[in-house]
Amino acid sequence: MRITADMVAAAEAEVTEAEKARGEAEAALMDAPNSTLRAQELASVLKRVAQARTDARELGEALQAQAAAEQAAATREEREKAAGREIAAAGRELKAAAGAVEKAAEAAQGALVALMVATEAYDGLVARHADVLAAAGLALDGDTGGSRGLLSTTVRVRGTSYESLVPAGALLWVADRVAQARLSHMDPVRASLAGLLGYRAWEQRGDDLMAGVPEVPAVKHPEPPRVVNALQAMRASK
Repeated sequence: MRITADMVAAAEAEVTEAEKARGEAEAALMDAPNSTLRAQELASVLKRVAQARTDARELGEALQAQAAAEQAAATREEREKAAGREIAAAGRELKAAAGAVEKAAEAAQGALVALMVATEAYDGLVARHADVLAAAGLALDGDTGGSRGLLSTTVRVRGTSYESLVPAGALLWVADRVAQARLSHMDPVRASLAGLLGYRAWEQRGDDLMAGVPEVPAVKHPEPPRVVNALQAMRASK
């Protein structure tokens, strides 16, 4: 029997469906942890997942072996000629995709520079007005005043506070928000950026800076397997 890419795709789709069913069965067991029926259902789904993964892996390997056997009979020149359409498509599509990446990186780079310039201007104004108000005898003991601290400078105008923010802080804030929304929970970059920004550092500010910036649309990533539920299902299936 000749293996086709459609057969491999169908097998991979079955893996996706089986994984979805596993998530639903795990959730059902979480709702009723003492239910023998729910545990048996999860055990059955786990067997389905294992079989689907095996089928998809074996079909993929068979397709690769089939393609290797066919290609071994042809010379490189013949193989390139036979794959002419795919080669042209790869060159065209990858060139366009690389250009899009560079264009997006250029736009992001310019936006980050503009952010840092704006932050520098903001910090300069906070420092200047803090000095002026402090010199006028207006400290932060009322609704209006200014003060330079060891780590930050603050201005309060009729009850509204403005705290200094170094350009690096603004840069890290943007990078952290994008990372938290777009990267997987297992990606170490998320934790690294959060650590550089400082735990709850932004929430501890005394002003509402960046409150008007919209949230970054989040990407939903698959949750890691729940080991405890899997063990429960294995015990129940014995």
